[in-house]
Amino acid sequence: MRYFSVDEANRLVPLLSRTFEHIRPWVERVQQLVETLGTPEGKALSNQESLREERDALLEKVRLELHHFHEMGLEIKGALGLVDFRAHRGDEPVYLCWRIGETAVSHWHGMYDGFSGRRPIDSPEEFAPTYLS
Repeated sequence: MRYFSVDEANRLVPLLSRTFEHIRPWVERVQQLVETLGTPEGKALSNQESLREERDALLEKVRLELHHFHEMGLEIKGALGLVDFRAHRGDEPVYLCWRIGETAVSHWHGMYDGFSGRRPIDSPEEFAPTYLS
């Protein structure tokens, strides 16, 4: 498991921003397809199988685009651009939190607090990198 400092996480923000902007149309189309296929009208469509195949192909493209971030130790919390980086704040394991549109990693939250528990980073030095295999 990899832990990040604020500086290390911030170095990935430009790449994250570009990637999520790139996949946004795919994610939005998947959402449309899921909505369509979930309606009674969608279930009656003659091209339902081709819509499912399109949905599955797009989901695979999204998965492949985001997979390298997972390999780096990031946790993708939302395909429209929500990412957590494991970190240590003192002795406490926490997440540094970034979402698309933010220019830097400027918030953190506890391991079980989720996005609603986000707090601003007052001092980046509080978060030290640690590497574990």
